[in-house]
Amino acid sequence: MAKSDWVATGVACLKLGISAKHLWKLRDEQLLKQGKHWKNIARPQAARPTYRWHLKRIEAVLETPQEQR
Repeated sequence: MAKSDWVATGVACLKLGISAKHLWKLRDEQLLKQGKHWKNIARPQAARPTYRWHLKRIEAVLETPQEQR
């Protein structure tokens, strides 16, 4: 897997054409799975998480008709 497949939240939103709020909603509703669609790259002792998003896999989810998700 190429390192460039995993991007920061702002880049993911820009390339996917969705808001950060929508991206978080997809994650919170568990349409996006940890380790497959998103990951936290922050150190365990960090005060806040640092997320990376897999663009191609998220695009595949978004292209799937809503009734089939």
